[in-house]
Amino acid sequence: MALTLVSAVSGESAAPGLFVSPSAQGSQTKGGQPVDLFSEIYRRSVEKKKTMTSMRASFTETTESSLLTRPLVAHGTVVASSSAKVLMTYTDPEPKTLTMDGKTLVISWPDRREREQINIVEIQKRIEHYFANGSINDLRSMFDITANSDSAAPRTHRVEMRPKRKQIRQGLELLELWIDQDSTLMTRMRMTFPGGDRKTFALDNITLNVPVSEDMFRAK
Repeated sequence: MALTLVSAVSGESAAPGLFVSPSAQGSQTKGGQPVDLFSEIYRRSVEKKKTMTSMRASFTETTESSLLTRPLVAHGTVVASSSAKVLMTYTDPEPKTLTMDGKTLVISWPDRREREQINIVEIQKRIEHYFANGSINDLRSMFDITANSDSAAPRTHRVEMRPKRKQIRQGLELLELWIDQDSTLMTRMRMTFPGGDRKTFALDNITLNVPVSEDMFRAK
């Protein structure tokens, strides 16, 4: 979950983790000619990335699972820097912090006095290879994608991404992103996992280029 969020909303991918297959096209036109909507979103996002150093937002996380009688809803705030450092602070239903410094992922439950630490060096290298340093063609090679305007959300693009590679499909069946047409920022992300479980993140009150420090992303 956290790594997908990093690839989608942190500064390493202000183009926020968007991919498209060569055949995917939007329904828009420009000068009477068809426009590849994803390519346009990607181009604008790359330009946006140049102006971004950090972001802060409030989030709502909704987990749907066959093991739950009803969806589990959590709220909190997220701060991310362009160097793929992330701090997620959950306020309910249980206090929790998730910290990433580019090398280590630490999850802490203060009320339980529990803490989990995971080395993410190799995973981070893959994220940088495909998302931060990869070309649009590299990204297209990994996912079949469609990008269209979302009639249910005014001035929002919806990007649907289905993994091509078996290794990715084992952990992720579908990734959907909702992108604000004006700011080119992600406002919602939904992951569908094999078996049908889903997790959705909705971002609100997004603020760019907020003050950050190295200490913020250091697990306490």
